[in-house]
Amino acid sequence: MISDDTIVAQASAHGNGARGIVRLSGADALSATRVLFTPLSSSATDAAQPGVVNGWITPWPNENPNLKVKCALLYWPQGRGFTGEQAVELHLPGSPPILGAVIRSLCASGSVRLANRGEFTLRAFLNGKLDLTQAEAILGTIDANSDNELKNALKQLSGTISQKIGDLRDRLLDVLSELEAGFDFVEEDVEFLSVTQAREAVAKLSEEIDQTLQNSKRNLSADRFPRVLLVGRPNVGKSSLFNALVKRFNGKTAGVALVTEVAGTTRDYLEAELTISGVPFTLVDSAGLEQEILPSQTETELGARELAQFTLRNELDRADLLLLCFDSRSSKQELVAEDFSALSVPTLEVVTKFDGKESSFFSGCAETNAVKTSATTGLGIERLGKTIVEKLSANLWDGEVVPATALRCQDALRQARDSLQRAFALLEDETLYDESLVASELRLALNQIGLIAGQTHSNDLLDRIFSRFCIGK
Repeated sequence: MISDDTIVAQASAHGNGARGIVRLSGADALSATRVLFTPLSSSATDAAQPGVVNGWITPWPNENPNLKVKCALLYWPQGRGFTGEQAVELHLPGSPPILGAVIRSLCASGSVRLANRGEFTLRAFLNGKLDLTQAEAILGTIDANSDNELKNALKQLSGTISQKIGDLRDRLLDVLSELEAGFDFVEEDVEFLSVTQAREAVAKLSEEIDQTLQNSKRNLSADRFPRVLLVGRPNVGKSSLFNALVKRFNGKTAGVALVTEVAGTTRDYLEAELTISGVPFTLVDSAGLEQEILPSQTETELGARELAQFTLRNELDRADLLLLCFDSRSSKQELVAEDFSALSVPTLEVVTKFDGKESSFFSGCAETNAVKTSATTGLGIERLGKTIVEKLSANLWDGEVVPATALRCQDALRQARDSLQRAFALLEDETLYDESLVASELRLALNQIGLIAGQTHSNDLLDRIFSRFCIGK
């Protein structure tokens, strides 16, 4: 995949448009366009300076040499463009036949070939214009499904992760260099870094890497839509609420939830995809919360109702937000016995079947943050949708990394943290302390951190990352 050929591809979105872009990168990028492009003025493009030249392009030079289309040529000399190579963009009408003809004619010249997936971004990485986290942020920008995902990707593209990883790497290098400097002057009894200073530095680095690891785990959920689970006792009104939310926000679902007065009707779970204020999520209607499932029971030993409870607990493990539903006609304390705080999942209390009267649910409560709703009248459904988005935004989208980076960096972060923890253990126990062993662990951590930004990489790794891109990026 890695070569120094001059490459070309369509860089604008496919389909009709007012403007289309054909992008070239490589040593022959400018010279290859001369067989097709004619500038309006006779002044030649200064090959040493970036510039924009207006003119005409001949998409079919052999078949229709007199058929010309208006075109602007944007030029970047070696080292000045996105890829770090000589680069050209041709901006012309966004007609697919015209764009396709220009690309075919350029390739037919013999000095240009069609780019592979992600090859422009790969060249930018290899030429030091981007690190791997920024390259993956470009993919995150393309794949973003919501405003929040796009915001996170653009933030990472600006270099926030690069700066943090670079800072960690520099500080780790400082500690390692101080330790290794002491090796050279061991006979001089010169201490460059005390054991206490080294221990404090290593502990701080380990803590920061562990926090980054936790953030990356959380942001893996961005690779799928967040799951919002309706939870409550049987016949509390979850299915009616599910149907009301799907109807109000035009959700996509395989069918409506079954609603009856008979408790325990819902035995499986039903999903719907909703998007509110640009935030997509999956709404899940589950079985009502009933008896405990004994640890000794397996899925094959369960009856229909017990199996529903087994499935519910699996859904609790997958949920990103719990909507705790309470019937306004019942006492709050009677409804949910489980301690949901132990799940470390954000919760939102929802009062169902609310008819506008302060019922027994509110007796003894000076104030409540629960959202009052009625699936029958539509009361509170709009507010509930907005509150769900606020909860998701506050709890799910504050991570530091896009999913592709989070997934790739999990192992590297874990190994870096483990190496630092082993180094800390050596520094803390005088009977185990050995400077060479500590330095060895620090070098291992340094190597893993280098993998994150791409200071250390292999062709297989690059192929795996950049093959996920589309052609032209």
